[in-house]
Amino acid sequence: MTEGHLILHVGMPKAGSSALQTALSRTPELITASGQRLRYTALSLSGGRQSLLQGRALSLAARRSPYGYATWPNIPPGEAESPVFGALRRAMAQGRRDGAVPIASCEGWITQPDLFAAHLARWGNPPVEVVAFLRPPVDWLNAAYWQWGIWNVPSLDLWLRRKHLPYDFGLDLEAWARIPNLRLRLAAARPDVVRKFSGFYGVDLPGAPGGNSSSPPALIGFLLRNRAFRPSGHDASTEFVVQRWCPPLPGRKPWAVAPPQVRALRPVVARNRAALQRIASEEEQRDIFADVRWQAERPYHAEILLGLSVLDDRAEMAALQAALREGAARACAAAGMALPALPGCPSAVADLAQWDAALRPPLEALLAADRSLRRAQGAPVAAALGRGMRLVLPQRFRGA
Repeated sequence: MTEGHLILHVGMPKAGSSALQTALSRTPELITASGQRLRYTALSLSGGRQSLLQGRALSLAARRSPYGYATWPNIPPGEAESPVFGALRRAMAQGRRDGAVPIASCEGWITQPDLFAAHLARWGNPPVEVVAFLRPPVDWLNAAYWQWGIWNVPSLDLWLRRKHLPYDFGLDLEAWARIPNLRLRLAAARPDVVRKFSGFYGVDLPGAPGGNSSSPPALIGFLLRNRAFRPSGHDASTEFVVQRWCPPLPGRKPWAVAPPQVRALRPVVARNRAALQRIASEEEQRDIFADVRWQAERPYHAEILLGLSVLDDRAEMAALQAALREGAARACAAAGMALPALPGCPSAVADLAQWDAALRPPLEALLAADRSLRRAQGAPVAAALGRGMRLVLPQRFRGA
């Protein structure tokens, strides 16, 4: 590592970013095998004020957030003078004074190499490393639709036509690679981005439980019918809380891709694969393309034959209610709160209104207990608000 070095984790979205940000938020100070200090940082923008977070303050802010981590905000498209850039420069200056290399993470930055290139050039192109983890286009498109698209339109095809959402992350990374004095570190998101990031830098970074995995279809269906728990595609806090406390549900992950989308994505897959072959090392290519879905469509056939996910399957809703009851009991016990009386499971022939009435109370109890716990754990951060500190609340990927 050289003086003035900066590590940027730029995503990609839906590729383990939450898991890595959670791990770094819990262990923000790291030492490499060579003795170099690494420091995870976060930026808060609130009420016209900004604050850099690091160390214990960052970890406390992460514990107070429903997402469980602190990070840097995304940059609206074309906002060339975003305060993010001035804050990054301050983080680098402080790192030089302290002998620490700052790490900054935002999964939406992968699509903005031109903005970063302009600012890095102004700063004399200091040494920078950019870390990105990747998923194959069809797999990513399916996950992205359930994360963002379904909250706006009822089908993947309509979402693609409405949003014109391309998968150009390979081409974006090729643009990053053209920035002077910048080194790319690339890997597949599977199976463990925390372990791979640790290997890049020779650090001991423990993983963290949970993360932003796909919600089960029954939960997605409930949230779509009850928007108070998830007002928009960019507010996934309820799902993070559910994943934190509830046992995982067995069964199929949500699936939305049909043969027409797979065929339409063939040139996209080829274009991005070629870009990655131009910029990735042989070792990185072995890791990324070990996922056969970069080369073949057969791995999708089983899901396609099963058809699109059903969001109101009664057996899955019964399993969801049992999981929510267990999660609520765990969270209430941890928070020292009494578990309220909860309704039983409706019959298989009950209508959706009855099912929602049975699902709502355990979810409300779970959210209330989790909120109480986070407020108590984050009390030192709340006390510091009067001294100018601002909490970091994640802004999810805005390209969807």
